[in-house]
Amino acid sequence: MSTTTAVAIELEKAHTRVDSFYRPGLDILRALAFLLVFVAHGLVWNLDKPTQLGAIGRAGEFGVCIFFFLSSYLITELLLREKRETHTIHIPEFYVRRVLRIWPLYFAMIGVGWFYGLFSPAHTVSLAWGAALMLLFTNWYTIGHGYPPGFLFPLWSISLEEQFYLLWPCIVKYLSPGSLLGISTVLMTAAYLTLARLLHQGQTLDPGIWVNSLVQFQFFALGTITAVVLRGRVPNLSKPVRWGLFVAGLLCLRAAQAAVYSDDRALHHTFQHIAPRYFIALPGCLFLFFSCLQLPDGKLQKPFIYLGKISYGLYVFHVLWLGLAKDVIEHFARGHLN
Repeated sequence: MSTTTAVAIELEKAHTRVDSFYRPGLDILRALAFLLVFVAHGLVWNLDKPTQLGAIGRAGEFGVCIFFFLSSYLITELLLREKRETHTIHIPEFYVRRVLRIWPLYFAMIGVGWFYGLFSPAHTVSLAWGAALMLLFTNWYTIGHGYPPGFLFPLWSISLEEQFYLLWPCIVKYLSPGSLLGISTVLMTAAYLTLARLLHQGQTLDPGIWVNSLVQFQFFALGTITAVVLRGRVPNLSKPVRWGLFVAGLLCLRAAQAAVYSDDRALHHTFQHIAPRYFIALPGCLFLFFSCLQLPDGKLQKPFIYLGKISYGLYVFHVLWLGLAKDVIEHFARGHLN
């Protein structure tokens, strides 16, 4: 059997495992996560000054954390399932699947941003930024230099997610589920120790703390804990309970928004004030997860399921669309005034 054939067979096996675990409700959760981010970037970032509406909208930034949580949950569940079925994890095949899913749109967006920067000095992609983007080091470079130029600023989260993917398959392969719970606990603890240290040093909430891998890994840890505890099970919750969890989840994210809303002059940037905000966001992600997990593939859900399926592409390119839409609106507004 050739190497190519063997890889194709393994990829097909993995595809079958993914299909057998498919939960339409998780695509709905992906759609919700994207819509939260879209609101945050489309509404808040275009407000000239801080407002209550802006503070509420800024809670949508935690849609990124939902993506982190969901990625960790799914990856851990699928790796553990593969390990149970085959008694191993085929790490090269895992990386092939991740590369084929993530890299084409990611590097396409970098190309679009670079090309646009040739005609707009404000959006120019420097050599240093290009290297950070290409090497998936974007979030760390963002800490010292602000967000990536122009339409590329959401890509910091892709770099952070790829850093998780780089290590996690090997960890799951060689450790037991109990040990994964221990690792997750360590990641949670490290997140808050890092948060305490950064706040003590006077680091900015956004982007300095917000894009830090060690801080955001708490959401990956929560996803892992959820996968290990549930083992693929779907709790049977009544509709009123799921609606209650949905509302509670959104309220938790609203309460947590001050963790990234650095324009709030009344907020003390200390561990005592900021850490509880992050801690509130964790159950917020869990509540939204359980509110959506049980949802079926019904007619009313289909648009949201489709939106969830393409949410990664929407996320990568949404700032470009928002920017172009804003330019078009301003152009016609100036023409109308003239």
